[in-house]
Amino acid sequence: MREEEIFGRMLQEERKAKNISQEKLAKLAGLDRTFISLIENGKRSPTFSTILKICSSLDIAPSELFSIYEKKDPDYRIRKGGKQ
Repeated sequence: MREEEIFGRMLQEERKAKNISQEKLAKLAGLDRTFISLIENGKRSPTFSTILKICSSLDIAPSELFSIYEKKDPDYRIRKGGKQ
């Protein structure tokens, strides 16, 4: 699974856990609902500023979101040529 797909699924899980629709998240973050959908489906990679907007809207710290990502994709460093 690609990084974008993992991130998108993770974002969708966090959004649903907070009972927030894509429409509401988009409105809170100042984004288009279709863009949220594209991120969740792994078809778009959000910029860092977009991630910050989404985190603020979900009331989650960016560090927490990235920590969740690391747990879901523990091999991300190996694929990118980083050291473990």
